[in-house]
Amino acid sequence: MISYLVCATHRSGSNLLCQALWHTELCGFPQEFFSPTRAQRIAEEYGLDTDPDSDYAGYVAELVKKRVSSNGVFGAKIMWAHLEPFIMETGGESQGVVELLAGMFPNVRYLWIRRDDKLRQAISMWKAKQTKVYNSLQLEETKQPAGVPAYDFQEINNIKQRFEDEDSAWQNFFAGNDIIPIEIHYEDFAGNHEERTLDILKELGIDVGEGFTVKPLTYRPLADATNEQWRERYLREDKH
Repeated sequence: MISYLVCATHRSGSNLLCQALWHTELCGFPQEFFSPTRAQRIAEEYGLDTDPDSDYAGYVAELVKKRVSSNGVFGAKIMWAHLEPFIMETGGESQGVVELLAGMFPNVRYLWIRRDDKLRQAISMWKAKQTKVYNSLQLEETKQPAGVPAYDFQEINNIKQRFEDEDSAWQNFFAGNDIIPIEIHYEDFAGNHEERTLDILKELGIDVGEGFTVKPLTYRPLADATNEQWRERYLREDKH
């Protein structure tokens, strides 16, 4: 069995990466299983027998057992902000984090996706927080934005700093535990997802067989003229 964790920050392209891996039908069904607010919904959606509120470690174990592709691969996404709650919920305070993760996820590998342009990442987050639209599929489901988003220099700046800090935290986590992750940069992956997906499969040691092709992505960019206007405005104001 192979396991992998997509290590990410919000608005870093992790949905894009997870969809590409999911659609290979060889990489499990990577989702944000470990958000503190989503576990109960995940358990209900997939008909799990374990109640995450009373047995979180059991919930994780059942996910690893049931949410695997036919070739025995399990994948999940975890945000930096969710790592500490995950450790606490699974009773991992008494052992090292790496040992805990290795014990829960067989032969675990780490994929680290990050976005180089932190300003665009922060603008994306601030806009999504206001509209409540976090991906293009929501629009296809006729979800209407919650309102017209408003520019706010300080909010964008705070989010940008948070993302920089979280990426540094992931970097320190890997370096401090002698982990060499498979690194993916959003800007590169978005423009070359077929090639990069094949690279990841090879790195993970997953056999694709003859005639395998990477499927198209269904996510579409949400960024529009507003994002660029906010970026230009932020850069002007940041000089003062």
